[in-house]
Amino acid sequence: MTYADQVIDELGGTTEVARLIEAPTSTVHSWRKIGIPPSRLAHLKLVAASLGKELPEPPVDENANAQAA
Repeated sequence: MTYADQVIDELGGTTEVARLIEAPTSTVHSWRKIGIPPSRLAHLKLVAASLGKELPEPPVDENANAQAA
């Protein structure tokens, strides 16, 4: 399960997320494969907070840590 899957499922699934953010269902569905764009993820975090939900933390990118060293 991808991070996008976790976020979308936590908020009620593809159709519910699309409804919450007034986006096409196809757009939200595509995030399950390509990932959630950063600006949309920020929006989803605000939506989650307004619903009293906490989204899972994104996974740590081990490559980013290696490049920073």
